[in-house]
Amino acid sequence: MPEKKNPFSTLGIASAVYALFYTFCLYKNASGITYPFFVAGTLGFFFFCMKRCGVPCDSGFRKGWKLFYTVSVLLLGLSVCLTDDWKLLLMTKTGLFLLTMTLAVRLFGRTQGNSFGGNLRAIGSGIMETLYCIDKPIADGVEYVKAGGQLFKNKKTQSVLLGLLIALPLLAVILALLFSADAVFFNLAKEMAGDWNLREPLLVCLMIAAVYMVSYSFIRGLTSYETKPPRNPGKKGEPIAAITFTSLIALVYLAFCAVQILYLFIGKMQLPEGLTWASYARQGFFQLLFVCLINLVMVLLCLALFGESRILKGILTAISLMTYIMVASSALRMFLYIQNYYMTFLRLMVLWALAVIAVVLIGVIIFTWKKSFPLFGYCTVAVTLFYLVLAFARPDLVVAKYDISHASVQEADGEDPYAGIYRGFADYEYLNGLSADAAPVLTEKKVEAVFGSARAFSGFYERNWEKAQDMNWRTFNFSRWLAGRYMGGWYDGEN
Repeated sequence: MPEKKNPFSTLGIASAVYALFYTFCLYKNASGITYPFFVAGTLGFFFFCMKRCGVPCDSGFRKGWKLFYTVSVLLLGLSVCLTDDWKLLLMTKTGLFLLTMTLAVRLFGRTQGNSFGGNLRAIGSGIMETLYCIDKPIADGVEYVKAGGQLFKNKKTQSVLLGLLIALPLLAVILALLFSADAVFFNLAKEMAGDWNLREPLLVCLMIAAVYMVSYSFIRGLTSYETKPPRNPGKKGEPIAAITFTSLIALVYLAFCAVQILYLFIGKMQLPEGLTWASYARQGFFQLLFVCLINLVMVLLCLALFGESRILKGILTAISLMTYIMVASSALRMFLYIQNYYMTFLRLMVLWALAVIAVVLIGVIIFTWKKSFPLFGYCTVAVTLFYLVLAFARPDLVVAKYDISHASVQEADGEDPYAGIYRGFADYEYLNGLSADAAPVLTEKKVEAVFGSARAFSGFYERNWEKAQDMNWRTFNFSRWLAGRYMGGWYDGEN
């Protein structure tokens, strides 16, 4: 829907306020208590721009869906300041980006229903339109000032404002490059500034300018992009081709699943001579997880690219059902592996991914026979709810609880008091490298009893104690704060 008037008077101020708010919340503060406020501010920015720009919302985007996306994004934002685990933070922020992008394109009416393809194309278009409109903050501003708006009637004032509008973002980038290119020039500017720290204000200005440009361009792209009417789907492929290759794959899966049922599940799990459960459990779960993902994608592509056929639907349903056996086989192997080699973040994530696949497959089977089923919405809800449970559970804490409760450490012998720890507990070093999330478990009295020393995890203490002390009201993180509370008096490095 093209804009009939220059949007700079609305988007310019809104984007500037948002850029200042963004920088205040996130400058050198990737997981502090300001993060949920930043997420709430981002949603407010979207809703404000949608209302002021008069953009009609996607007709299929009901209030219930809007509420689900909004609450989910806010909860994910809250979970960021509750953990210190960089792996979980990376996953959470990726999920936040995808959910926020989906919410934005739905709010601005850029989608056509709930199809996977329509939503993915809308997100891709939103990103591309942002790049296409990256010059709009300056171009719209220049046009607005030239037109005089309602405030700038004097031509000299207009000229000065035009110069400032063009110069300020360029100066921020140019100065940053020149300062880093020549130490003499940087030191001279530093001496002229006296006690002022040039680096911090410059970085702050760069961040404000970058956020302003991107946020303005993103909204500008969404409000100016014309949503084309849905095209008539092209002629789909002959289903016989799909039936041919899926039948062959299904036969292989049938043989594999028969082995799993007869041998692994109900055959008393007897192993060939010379093969131990530890070595058997070590192999297979990652391969089966990958096969499950291949099956999921293959079924969806067959439904999208090939014509209607009850035989094809039956084969795809059979493949989906056999995928459940592969999910069960992979999960069993992982459980056996964990029993022998303890729990880690990656092993826990494999079990989580298998559970998600199992739930998503239910929707895929329904969609196979009922095309009106909102598969994209179903998958979004399923994955989001599963991830919210994972995010608030804090995997490092779960891992530490399991491993400590199952730890078996041999008695130390000789001069080295830690010889038993390293020999008897394979994942000792892994636990010592966990994030502050694990502090409530690693500081328990049970740990001292199991490992024979309160100093068993001194490396964990030294790393996380410093982080717990190095916080202020803006960078406050609940996980680091809680770790500091648990570690207070727990370990004295001088003893």
